[in-house]
Amino acid sequence: MADIRPLDILFIHPTYTFGGAERTAYNLIKNLDPFLFRLTFLTSKKVFPRFSDLGISRVVFLEEIGMKNVWFGGMKSIFDDARAVAGLLRHGSFDIAFGMMHYASALLSLSKIIYRVGTRIISSPRGPSGVYLQKFITNPKERMLLKFLFSLFCRFSDCLIVTSQGMKDDCVRNFGAKTDRVTVIPNSVDAAEISRMAAENSGLHFHPGLPVVSAAGRLSVDKNFPLLLKACAGVMERQKVKLLIIGEGPERERLKTVASDLKIADNVLFIGYQENPYKYIALSDLFVHTCLVEGFGNAIIEAMACRVPVIATACPYGPGEIISDGEDGILVPVHDADCLCEAIVSLLGDSRRREELSGNGYRRALDFPVGKMAEAYQNCFLNVARI
Repeated sequence: MADIRPLDILFIHPTYTFGGAERTAYNLIKNLDPFLFRLTFLTSKKVFPRFSDLGISRVVFLEEIGMKNVWFGGMKSIFDDARAVAGLLRHGSFDIAFGMMHYASALLSLSKIIYRVGTRIISSPRGPSGVYLQKFITNPKERMLLKFLFSLFCRFSDCLIVTSQGMKDDCVRNFGAKTDRVTVIPNSVDAAEISRMAAENSGLHFHPGLPVVSAAGRLSVDKNFPLLLKACAGVMERQKVKLLIIGEGPERERLKTVASDLKIADNVLFIGYQENPYKYIALSDLFVHTCLVEGFGNAIIEAMACRVPVIATACPYGPGEIISDGEDGILVPVHDADCLCEAIVSLLGDSRRREELSGNGYRRALDFPVGKMAEAYQNCFLNVARI
């Protein structure tokens, strides 16, 4: 029998930071079958060290091909980056090009439409496009441009991979994607690895019996940390609590000011970006997730894997597809600080309820194993290659 060569895939992931999408990319690449797929990874020099242990066949850096952005800028820079990607595709022999996140997805669709590259493309936006445009893009011209670009990759990709049913509905309803070309593959969690990392010593020590609440994520507007601070201020009027905020981002100083204005700064610990956030989450009595929008919500299943009960805002779209309210976590309205405060107080006062939610939450996290996610991506890649 003749040898079957592996499919050549160009995996495009333009980023300078390592967060939820990057952890998903890491787990996916680590678990792709090397006999079926040969990978060329396009990313930045800044973030690649986090992927360097994966034995990737070939790495190309954004800086080497002249790409200057990892997110949407002006029209000229977008088309310049698309031209750079198109050049890479023309000079390679790729069976498939896979774009992780919105920007990579848009560059691939422009390569196909404007620069006439014939490579089959798979796009994977990682957050809800319609809600994002509505909530965070106030300039009408910018909103129009982004909606046009989002519509391009929704309409012209050979396949779209999204992380939740809500995202699929958004792509079809608002951006013209065909239902049969959109595949829902939830993100994954390596529960065994997280358990190992959660057992490491954090170096933090609190007074015995002091309740600890944790939250993790990029300190950006969409993560809605002011809601958490306001809710915790209400909690702290009734009892002593320590709040741990894990992550870094542009909102850090503003959030510290909010904590100070609420007179809770002494009880809020900003511990910055951590390569191992799980050892801090594991210290806490409960984990709170307050996003305004989510494509999925990696932090939720990661906290569940740490055996910590979770309270999350019922934002579009991921939390409601992960959590069965009252069974393996608690869902609260997106903008209701009082409701969040009451949920925190109630759980902190009920150790049996916390134990029940943490056990059910851990079992729920096991529904999202890395192997299952990788297999679904592999099947998608193989199906697109057969088109």
